[in-house]
Amino acid sequence: MPERRNETINFFFTMKIYHVLLVLWTLFTLPAFGQLGMGGQPHSSAALDVKATDKAFYPPRLTTIQRKAIADPQPGAFVYDLDQTTFYLFDGQRWLPLATQNPTNPIPATRLADDGNNGDQFGGTVAISGDYALVGATSDKVGTNASQGSAYVFVRNGNTWSQQAKLTASDGAAFDKFGWSVAISGDYALVSAYTDDIGANVNQGSAYVFMRDGTNWTQQAKLTAGDGAANDEFGSSVSISGDYAVVGASKDDVLATVNQGSAYVFLRNGTNWNQQGKLTAGDGAASDELGISVVISGSHVIAGVPRDDINANVNQGSAYVFVRNGNTWSQQEKVVASDGAANDEFGTSVALSGDNALVGADGLNLNQGTVYSFVRFGNDWLETVKLHVGNGSSNNRFGSSVSISGDYALVGAPNRNGDTYQGAVYLFRRTGSTWFEVRFITDTAPYTQNGHSVAISNGSFIIGGPSFDMQKGKVSFGTTDN
Repeated sequence: MPERRNETINFFFTMKIYHVLLVLWTLFTLPAFGQLGMGGQPHSSAALDVKATDKAFYPPRLTTIQRKAIADPQPGAFVYDLDQTTFYLFDGQRWLPLATQNPTNPIPATRLADDGNNGDQFGGTVAISGDYALVGATSDKVGTNASQGSAYVFVRNGNTWSQQAKLTASDGAAFDKFGWSVAISGDYALVSAYTDDIGANVNQGSAYVFMRDGTNWTQQAKLTAGDGAANDEFGSSVSISGDYAVVGASKDDVLATVNQGSAYVFLRNGTNWNQQGKLTAGDGAASDELGISVVISGSHVIAGVPRDDINANVNQGSAYVFVRNGNTWSQQEKVVASDGAANDEFGTSVALSGDNALVGADGLNLNQGTVYSFVRFGNDWLETVKLHVGNGSSNNRFGSSVSISGDYALVGAPNRNGDTYQGAVYLFRRTGSTWFEVRFITDTAPYTQNGHSVAISNGSFIIGGPSFDMQKGKVSFGTTDN
């Protein structure tokens, strides 16, 4: 018996020595070979290769608080967030949610500002034209100037969008809110600073034109209203098309009518931008605030007036169409919703492409929202259909943002998903005079307000989510064919 006991002790001692040697071999040879295989021989390209047919791989599973408490995470850090029920990847600046991809409805590629900070609201406004996109960050701190604001230019190379430039005003000051509204057309970008103080006029507002030369963007002009006054908020909205730019001044007092609102048209002559006309409503009233939204395309301008009272309906809203004949602009038509009601706020957003126009009414039906389609026949703009969605609900604010390009339209619903304000965007395609929903776009990040801003051009689109990650903000790029 003593001999057998000694043999057993020797066996276990030998096995311990074996395991110690195995661990030492692993520790000393792993750095040399740079590979570790579990369940089989590692692939030649792998540092770690886990093979299994009946087991799962589990990355660290953390609560949101635990994930954010990780000290000095390195780019590529990967965890599963138990609270958000999705994977998160650290890109070197911040944690990004990785939502599940649907092959028939892929999530657009996300982009962030290279120097983004909490509260910048990057993505509050967006614009796109060809291979270039423009993103406003209206609360960006520039130097020591809080909320001076900035705008970022992105350029497309193949299917990839990357940041090319950051635009700021040459004479920017704190709380100018540069980037409140942005527009881009060809080599020109237009960025508003609607609370810019002009001389002694507080919050008169301004807009800046930038021109691209190769990969460089330089400020070409600063636009202001010829009759500007304090609190006009010139730059409430902007749009640009070719050599023409239009700027809304929603708080402009027209004669004695307080906050009636107006829009200004500028024409480029060489490097100079000169005011060509001032647009006002023929039946404008106090507090209408024409110019909260504007769009220009060809010889037409549409200005939204969501606070217009129609008969007894307070804030039903309207939109005015102006047309250019030579150098003269005149009101062509006032359009209203055929079934409009109080607080619909028709005119919150406007979009125009050729003879087709869209007008958002995000206050309709307890802020569920809708979008109206109009088609031009000669001098008349006729309502055709309303753009509906199958999963709408109150407070979605569907129609807060709209954009149109050819047969495609993009509509934002930034408050979708109730208390989490995740937001969503809907892609529509036009057949004849009817619009059909073809895609629903969202991701898993709460409090993002996806769709706060949208823009589409020639099959490519951009979506703004300014509340993402403590209001750092983000944008997403996609195409209509995927």
